[in-house]
Amino acid sequence: EEKIKMVPGLLPMLIEGQSFIDAQDELSVQEFMSKYGMPERINEEIFIAMGKALDFIDPDKLSMTVILTAMNRFINEADGSQTAFIDGNQPDRLCKPVVEHITTQTDGAGQVHTGKPIASIDVDENDNTVQSLTLTDGTKVTADYYVTAMPVDVLKRLIPQPWSAMPYFRQLDELEGIPVINIQIWLDRKLKQSEDGLCFSRSPLLSVYADMSTCCEEYASDENSMLELVFAPCSKIAGGDRNWIAEPDDVIIDATMKELERLFPTEIGPASDDGKGAQIVKSSVVRVPRSVYAATPGRNKFRPSQASPINNFVMAGDFASQKYLGSMEGAVLSGKLAAEVICDKVAGRVPEIRAVHHSVTSEEAKKKTPVGIIGTNPIAFGGGQQHSLNKNAVSSHP
Repeated sequence: EEKIKMVPGLLPMLIEGQSFIDAQDELSVQEFMSKYGMPERINEEIFIAMGKALDFIDPDKLSMTVILTAMNRFINEADGSQTAFIDGNQPDRLCKPVVEHITTQTDGAGQVHTGKPIASIDVDENDNTVQSLTLTDGTKVTADYYVTAMPVDVLKRLIPQPWSAMPYFRQLDELEGIPVINIQIWLDRKLKQSEDGLCFSRSPLLSVYADMSTCCEEYASDENSMLELVFAPCSKIAGGDRNWIAEPDDVIIDATMKELERLFPTEIGPASDDGKGAQIVKSSVVRVPRSVYAATPGRNKFRPSQASPINNFVMAGDFASQKYLGSMEGAVLSGKLAAEVICDKVAGRVPEIRAVHHSVTSEEAKKKTPVGIIGTNPIAFGGGQQHSLNKNAVSSHP
């Protein structure tokens, strides 16, 4: 009976496709459920886990477009529901091969520079195009085309004053990254219920998690589990009960272990078979105050196209317009679409710029001086930061 009650809301998605999905962006998941008479148990059994996994937000604050986009992929794409892990750490197994490809496949013409943040985007006074990039060490970088893949919160701090009143760039003010916390916990034993895959959680505090000792070659072990977890929602704006980002590491780890007791009652906590349960060997807490953009209702219409009104400036990043929303897949697809924009320009074709919503174009705006990037830590550039590695942090956890 409950499955039948889902049909009125999901059938239009199958018949009308993307147009119906996009039209639901003004509704939260719970508002959509109420509109189509879906039972609350669907929310408890499915949508809570999906919402927290897809955008780290509870269903009452998440756009229904996000849920429908994922469900549409699961239904229409053969591999749409598959998840996988890199077989090791990202710097070695993802970033290093990319750098090697750029530098070796171009006979040395391609270069990758790290540790050289951008201080400003310099504009040509004659035509408003990018003249150069000024790095924090004073170096000037010039190119034919400039592609940004910065997080939206970082990019907004660098928009040049001559561009700041343009509707295309002003719409970025409607987008904001969502806070999230990543946690790693090494245990003194191997969990028997360890699954070879990503696990979705309906826990109030945990989004998704995996036992990397089972899922990832680099951390493979038959003796000890290494859990990788996403702690979300971790702020009130996303549905959390407090600002967890500001809490000390030991408080966050303790709350995580309490949740793991519920997920692994026979292996973690006082109800475990040996009365003590798995103990922490070491742990780490990585705070990301601004991760993917918050897909709250009504945000989708403010996502910019990869093509911009600036002739030599192209927008990438997961917040730019593409079907996979805020995600790693979305970031990759956005990069591909940005490359297509450059190819079109080189070939003499005019790429389409997505129309800016009337709520932005109808208002007059004054030009703003960019505030720039403040600080040199990873968080200042949209990344995550770990305070320290906590050894035996809560090894006495009951």
